[in-house]
Amino acid sequence: MPSAEDSRFTISSATIAELIFMIMLIFMIAGPVSGLISWTNATVNALITQGNMQVESTRNLANELITASKKIEHLEKKVADSELELTKLRQEAKDVDKLRALLDLKQSIDRKTIGADVTGRSPDNWYEQVTIDKGARNNVQLGSAVITNQGIVGQITQVDENTSVVRLITDPDQKIGVVIQRINLPGVLRGNYKNQPIIEFVPVGSAVDVGDKVTCLGNGGIFPPGHPIGTVSLVRRDTNGTTLSIEVRTAENLYDLTHVLIVPPISI
Repeated sequence: MPSAEDSRFTISSATIAELIFMIMLIFMIAGPVSGLISWTNATVNALITQGNMQVESTRNLANELITASKKIEHLEKKVADSELELTKLRQEAKDVDKLRALLDLKQSIDRKTIGADVTGRSPDNWYEQVTIDKGARNNVQLGSAVITNQGIVGQITQVDENTSVVRLITDPDQKIGVVIQRINLPGVLRGNYKNQPIIEFVPVGSAVDVGDKVTCLGNGGIFPPGHPIGTVSLVRRDTNGTTLSIEVRTAENLYDLTHVLIVPPISI
C-alpha cells in the first residue's frame, strides 16, 4: 500500500503535468491567434493606407481637372477674344477698301459729290429707306442720287440739318430708267420690297438672258449714266402674255451699307 507521501507526490506530478499541458496548449492556440491578429492588423493597416492613397489620388485628380478646366476656359476666352479682334480687323479692312473704292469713284465723277455714312434704318421701312449722316449743313440736295462703287443705292427724299433719308431702289415708289447693255434695251426698274427689283413691260420676244448687265440710263440728270444697277436673274412672261417681267439682282448689297456717295442732280 502506498504511503501518504507517495500519494502527495503522485498528485503533485499529475498537477505539474496538467499545467505543462495547459501551457503548451495555450501556446499552440495563442500562436496562430496572435499571427491572425498580426495579419489582420497588417491587412487593416494596408487597406487604410491604400484608402488614404486613393483619397489623395482622387483629390489630386480633382485638382488637376479643375486646373485643366480653368486653363481650357482661359484658352477659350483668348480664342474668342482673338476671333472678335480678327472680325473687327476684317471689318475695318473691308471699310478701308470701300472708302478707297469710293474715293476712286469720287474722282471719276464730274460732279461735286459728298461722302456719307449710313447711320440707321427702321424695321418699319427696312426695304424702303436708310438714314445717312449728311444733311443741309453739308449742302445735300433733295433728289440727289446715292451710289457706291458697286452700284446704285437710291435717291435722297428728305433733307434735315445734319441727316438725310435715302429711298432705296427696292422701294416700289422708286423708279429708275435703265438699259440692258448687251441688247441696248431700255426699261424702267421698279422696287419690289424684299424681293428683287423688276424691269416691267419689256416686249415679248426681246432677247434678254439671265446674267445680262443692267445699268443706269441716266437721261434724267440724276443718276450717273452707265453706273451699275445689277444683273438679270429671272425672265418670265407677264399674265397678259405680251410683255416680260425681268428680275434684277442688285450689284450692291443694300442690307450691308456702310459708306455711300451722294451725287447732286445736274441743273437743267
